[in-house]
Amino acid sequence: MVSRFVEGCAECQQNKINTHPTVPPLQPIPATDVTRPFQQITIDYITDLPESNGHNSIMVVVDHGLSKGVIFTPCNKTIDAIGTAELLYHNVYRRFGLPSKIISDRGPQFVSHVTRELGHILKITLSLSTAYHPQTDGQTERVNQELEVYLRIFCTGRPDMWAQHLIDAEVAHNQRIHLARNASPFYLIMGYDPILIPIAYPRTNVPLVQEQLTELQKARDEALAAHELTRQVMRDRITGKFTPFKLGQKVWLEGKNLRLSYATRKLAPKREGPFEIIEVLSPLNYRLKLPVTWKIHPVFHASFLMPYHENNTHGPNYTRPPPEVIDEQDEYEVEAINGHRKQRGGI
Repeated sequence: MVSRFVEGCAECQQNKINTHPTVPPLQPIPATDVTRPFQQITIDYITDLPESNGHNSIMVVVDHGLSKGVIFTPCNKTIDAIGTAELLYHNVYRRFGLPSKIISDRGPQFVSHVTRELGHILKITLSLSTAYHPQTDGQTERVNQELEVYLRIFCTGRPDMWAQHLIDAEVAHNQRIHLARNASPFYLIMGYDPILIPIAYPRTNVPLVQEQLTELQKARDEALAAHELTRQVMRDRITGKFTPFKLGQKVWLEGKNLRLSYATRKLAPKREGPFEIIEVLSPLNYRLKLPVTWKIHPVFHASFLMPYHENNTHGPNYTRPPPEVIDEQDEYEVEAINGHRKQRGGI
């Protein structure tokens, strides 16, 4: 009886620590219909670096589908959609042609009208992560960590020299054998191993062109097969039971990433809501009916949602919507007036 009462209590659901959070299964993005390097790419930015050659950020492009190769380009934190398009033109297009798909977060460079219109004209699919869920592009996040470690080692004494080391960092990554593919990104792209500085053992045996092309195609096929195997392994790594949410179901939204008008986050509710699911985009992504004053993307990953419970033991809950600060005063959106009476000529 007590546990059922607590289970149906909205205050408990909203404020208690969730010891059994929603753990949906991983669904890595498949590299479908990939036939060439940098056909399906991921893009991210490393920002707030010390200024080097007039730059304070790095645009990181990763070949998601075939080779896992990278392209590091210095830029500035203020880069916009046009600036991003120019960098892609000079660093990706001139070497590999147009990508067919770009995967990234919901940064201003990718949610702008200009980017969407450009993608529509060039027939480039834009795949953006859900709100507060960078794991969509976990591969690029790992490359970012690797690059930051490299620059930290080589630029400790001169942090303003990192731009000069980007080429070395890119070459170091691209010539290293990728465990999932059993070949280096450079080899999968070019069909041969690079001669590095210094030249210790120059290659002397040059295979026939046809033999080299056959070997390259075999390596690429094996790389794609390894990618698919790795994707299936990740998909099956389920750490707990997960039941997909349903259309119309009410859920709580984790509040740790929401910037609301509480005096202190320490004592603020753990969750906001409940909110109704108005669209099921996939078993892991859902569109919520949020307050009209919330200027945020309404699609969330299942890991940020928790089922809302209401039962007969506790009875109906009367929850209030989250506050909006207007003129430094807390105001609440009125959902309905359930009753009224006149008092001294007023209501």
